[in-house]
Amino acid sequence: MKKDLSEEIKRVILHHLFKEDIELISDKITVQYLTSSLFPLYILESTVSLNIKNHSFTKIAIKLIENKDMAYTEFEGLQLLYNFKARTPFPITVIDNKTYALLLLEFVEQSTINKENKNDLILSLKNLYQHRGLTFGHDNDNYIGTLIQKNAEYKKFLDFWWESRIEPMMDLAIKKEHFKVSHKNSLYKIIKQLIKVWNFDKDSPRPIHGDLWSGNIIFSKQYAYLIDPSFGYSHPVQDFAMLELFGSPLTFSDYQEIARYCNFIMIPEMIEFFQIYPLLVHVNIFGASYKAGILNFINKYK
Repeated sequence: MKKDLSEEIKRVILHHLFKEDIELISDKITVQYLTSSLFPLYILESTVSLNIKNHSFTKIAIKLIENKDMAYTEFEGLQLLYNFKARTPFPITVIDNKTYALLLLEFVEQSTINKENKNDLILSLKNLYQHRGLTFGHDNDNYIGTLIQKNAEYKKFLDFWWESRIEPMMDLAIKKEHFKVSHKNSLYKIIKQLIKVWNFDKDSPRPIHGDLWSGNIIFSKQYAYLIDPSFGYSHPVQDFAMLELFGSPLTFSDYQEIARYCNFIMIPEMIEFFQIYPLLVHVNIFGASYKAGILNFINKYK
């Protein structure tokens, strides 16, 4: 969907959110195409304050998603993070419009990272990870990147990590001929052993972002906002590992500070352990250039 749908999106939003006031506010609102990565992004700007769900907005970010289920699960993930006091743009709503969905969020004016907004990111992660769940995983499927992320609820971390994370992505990578069944078998043995050594099955499930690379953090002048979650209950180092893949705004001492505050184990070797999952995701989306890290991990521990 490459054409500019600004005017159509404006009509859709007016009809769904401001049906009784269309004539009053139509000429006060503009919608413009902003940018595109995996999905087209638009911005709504208004010369008057728009009151939605007890919040006021003059700018709204609009994400156009053809897969409607993806839009709804992303919205749910943002709501969960928001409720756990991890800062996100306020999740406004999802609008279903026949062939696509519109995810509407509070618009955040971007800035560069500084001491204040970095500390705000650390605070959000502390707020998130201090909570506990009853089971690992999640009660419904969601997405990571463009791939479905199968979910179920597990009492043991090993069962969750293998059955809902590593095995589905490894099977897909084998189907695409990036790996062999022998790689999968070796990986299972390594993962099982390390989980036993680190005693993960005794740890409490914690809510995590699930796709926390630097591109899913928006820094304003004062705050850090988390976007595009792949929510689940896991181990917080999963988020740290994803951050470390593509240039983290945090340092290892920041991770340790969060771990001490929230009382969970954090050692450097866990980073490469948890990076296997996002590397498999990237192999399946972008191709073989991400294989090396997985093969190196297997060869290191087998």
